[in-house]
Amino acid sequence: MSAFVVSARKYRPTTFDEVIGQDHISNTLKNALVSDQVAQAFLFTGPRGVGKTTCARILAKILNCQNRVDKVAACNQCATCQAINDNASFNIFELDAASNNSVDNIRTLVEQVRFTPQVGNYKVIILDEVHMLTTAAFNAFLKTLEEPPAHAIFILATTEKHKVIPTILSRCQIFDFKRITPTDTVKQLMHICAKENVIAEEEALHIIATKADGAMRDALSIFDKVASATNNNITYKDVVANLNLLDYENYFKVTDALMRQDLSATLIILDDIINAGFDPEHFLNGLADHFRDLMIAKQPATVEILDVSDELKRKYLQQAALSTQSMLLSGISLLAQCELDLPMAKNKRLHVELALSKLVYLKHSYKGNELPQGAEQEKKTLVPNDSPPVQNPTIPSAQPTNNGSYSENVSSLETIHESQSQIAAPIQSQAEAIQQVKEEAPKPAATLTAIPKIGMTNINSIRESIMQNEAKLAENKKKLTTEHINTIWNKYIEEVESKSTQTVLKNVILALDNKEIHITVPSNLAKEMIIQEGNLIDRLRSECGEPSLAFNIKIDTSQFPEIEEVKPVQSLTQRERYMKMAENNPALVELTKRLELKLDNE
Repeated sequence: MSAFVVSARKYRPTTFDEVIGQDHISNTLKNALVSDQVAQAFLFTGPRGVGKTTCARILAKILNCQNRVDKVAACNQCATCQAINDNASFNIFELDAASNNSVDNIRTLVEQVRFTPQVGNYKVIILDEVHMLTTAAFNAFLKTLEEPPAHAIFILATTEKHKVIPTILSRCQIFDFKRITPTDTVKQLMHICAKENVIAEEEALHIIATKADGAMRDALSIFDKVASATNNNITYKDVVANLNLLDYENYFKVTDALMRQDLSATLIILDDIINAGFDPEHFLNGLADHFRDLMIAKQPATVEILDVSDELKRKYLQQAALSTQSMLLSGISLLAQCELDLPMAKNKRLHVELALSKLVYLKHSYKGNELPQGAEQEKKTLVPNDSPPVQNPTIPSAQPTNNGSYSENVSSLETIHESQSQIAAPIQSQAEAIQQVKEEAPKPAATLTAIPKIGMTNINSIRESIMQNEAKLAENKKKLTTEHINTIWNKYIEEVESKSTQTVLKNVILALDNKEIHITVPSNLAKEMIIQEGNLIDRLRSECGEPSLAFNIKIDTSQFPEIEEVKPVQSLTQRERYMKMAENNPALVELTKRLELKLDNE
């Protein structure tokens, strides 16, 4: 059996030029080597598997090389380089702080640092997972880290910089490693495929890079696993099957069904996904990410943010062209709310199915059009229209042309009504408007001179509707009186189930001052209970037609003489308690004498 070496070790970089995705680190360290301004303490921090320990080893090797190449690379020929390659060098110490985190371990390390190297220039101490050191160990390390021997260089590595005490951070040059982008990860995987004679689809490598989440070591581990399972022929389907992932096709199918308003197809796809062993919550999160990617693909300026293969990017662009920005934003908002509610739901599947049902009718609900047959007309949209109101709208005219046809003019009319739908609501649906034109229009050969008049009629109906709404609002504001507020208040009391809340709401004094309802209560407890009744202020604002209506609650016990003030209980001495008990039961005195009992203070 041959000795198999995993790709993460076999293709570990040996020079700064081979380090993937950390050019800002590599260039800074190379410049420090060229100018001979290498610090004596470094802190490498960043996510796992991005090259922190690798860069520490490369730097340690270059510092001890006897024949550097342009001062920034090791020669790999001298005795020191050979010893380092064979893991036999006494100049480089690697210590895992996760398992050697005590004060004694640090003291032993400090003792070893005092001795100068016999071969080479520096003693380099690489302390991995340094955040795992105890506070005492950190303190024992401080003085040596601040004033190390001239031949000692410390390189600390950690994934959690916030756990390292500030006194350690202030003594180090800090280098922040970043996540490796999927593009750089795919390039490295393709390079390895060429060397290992592995055939791999680019889309499959993108899936591996996405799953690795910026960690090259994780990507190489997944690559080895999939290559072994597929006999060095990696396809997109094989990666999805081996990693048990919900592939993009599922989300594209669901989104297509949602846009077709096909609830049956949507629920069937969800059933297939659940039967395949995937959690409904996982599917919900993936669908929200898919909507986010579609929203990004809507704009040419942001389409490059999609770090996916060209084939997949084409699919995103096609589906994004069929959706609207407002619909995607509303869908993401709905899915985010469902995600928040899902942990508390007993039937998670039903909760997800309900969210998908809302998404099916989201397009109609947003535009204010009628829903398909069998679906209940929703009076309120799922999200408010994000288009600002337009004042003094101008409607484009449909001028007839010499060679124009009836269908072209109808198409122009559709554009007119589409612009009108963004001005105000309610308005006729486009289908009804077009039907009205067809009924009133002359034969196709004639020009449509009546179209502008129909447009103005709709505008007049819009203005009339707005005026009616304003009149209704003004009429409601006339009801903003103390008597009307008392009526709403008493009606609300009858609907409250809690007896204690009913009692508190009854024992108040109401007064109206402009848009403030002054409420006088007898205690702080009553004030807190009224504040917690959020539905009460909403009811008052709605029925009085004043959205800015507010409570002003004050405590005044003098206004409630019928409520007796609770007097504090006086503490009695032992003798006073005895005398009070003796008054109620004279036999107690006789019993005390017979048993010759005495009080403690006698």
